[in-house]
Amino acid sequence: MFYAPRGRRFAQWGCRFTSTMPAPRGLPVFGTTLSLMMAGSSPKLHRYIDARHRQLGSIFKENIGPVACVFIADPADMRLVFAKEGKYPQHLLPEAWTVYNQLHNASRGLFFMDGVEWLHFRRILNPALLKGDQQWLQQCCEPPIDRLVAQICASPDKPPIRQLLYHWSLEVIVSVLIGPDQYCQSRRRLEDQIGLLASSVHSVFETSAKMALISSSLAAKWRLPRWKKFEAAATTALRAATALVESLESNEGLLGRLQGQMTANELAKIVTDLILAAGDTTAFSMEWLLYLVAKHPEVQSRLRTEPTESPYLKNTVKEALRLYPVAPFLTRILSEDIQIKGFDIPAGTVLILSIFTSGRDSESFPEPQRFDPERWAEGRALRAASLPFAMGSRSCIGRKLAEYQLQTTLAQLVSRFQVEALNEVQMVLKMVAVPSAEVKFRFMAI
Repeated sequence: MFYAPRGRRFAQWGCRFTSTMPAPRGLPVFGTTLSLMMAGSSPKLHRYIDARHRQLGSIFKENIGPVACVFIADPADMRLVFAKEGKYPQHLLPEAWTVYNQLHNASRGLFFMDGVEWLHFRRILNPALLKGDQQWLQQCCEPPIDRLVAQICASPDKPPIRQLLYHWSLEVIVSVLIGPDQYCQSRRRLEDQIGLLASSVHSVFETSAKMALISSSLAAKWRLPRWKKFEAAATTALRAATALVESLESNEGLLGRLQGQMTANELAKIVTDLILAAGDTTAFSMEWLLYLVAKHPEVQSRLRTEPTESPYLKNTVKEALRLYPVAPFLTRILSEDIQIKGFDIPAGTVLILSIFTSGRDSESFPEPQRFDPERWAEGRALRAASLPFAMGSRSCIGRKLAEYQLQTTLAQLVSRFQVEALNEVQMVLKMVAVPSAEVKFRFMAI
């Protein structure tokens, strides 16, 4: 769900700017919350908003919970938003985390920063993670991927894939932080800490998803059971991540690249949030990728005949992210007035970019429900229509790492196994887009 952080003013509907914009009918105070609940509540928000776009067009306004939003599905309009996001782009934050941070006086990393502070640290991280030769990132991915493959080899019939992917995701981050050689030397020493962190990150994911349809500030004030569970999970996860960061020392990897550019406390909070952010998103992206490939053995066969650096491998990952973006919505808060589709939208408006809908638009992607990596070949797709990592200055800082990680892991697995999915799943939204049940895989050695 979408919640406005405290301390910001937002544009109010009823002004002349947006009075003619398409909008569904809603109730006073509650907006269209009842309609959303009847459609399946927050787990099916992506489907609900997709249906609204089909009903009202590529741009409409609607109150989701307490926040008045403008929803946008046209990729060209999304790019205009990114172009106009200003020097200090602002986005919405999960209310549960903002309330937690205020109650516990928690100083957080890049995702929670704004303004000058955000820009300062983003400029430090960009050269390390997004610019120049990023071969070192791929080298960091290799040892944890080899470990994942070995674990699957040991239990190829219905392995606990979600648990394995959580560990794999966090181990890649550790390897990136300290470098692959240091990771290999320290892995056994760090194994228990990574295991605790993996379970606590998953617990945060589960408990925060249950906060979606209630006010976190009221839940915290009244000490509701679900708030107490989230609070305990968040505290455990932050302590586990901080303890892991404090135990890491290296002149290699990302830590080596950041030495002298920030204080120890600044480094700790930045790296802690990088670890927490990667746990869910990359693990679930990989689960979706494996699920789609498992359902399409012809894609697996093609991947085995292609070189590791082939466009087809990269396009397979792009196609999976198009169909199942772990962040089906991106948010921005306008820093200046803009015009979209003839509507004048004032500064302060909350914009929701419907990534799920734009990625399944038949005008951009013929037969949009079909999994077809070949559509990304030169001239075959409107590349701008799928934006799983966003764009602009506040795009995902871990984009290149995630791409290397997903591509390399997929290549390693399909070169050794024929992958089968033993159950059918649907996409549901629990803070991020996840399968409705853990996918059961069988990995058959080739």
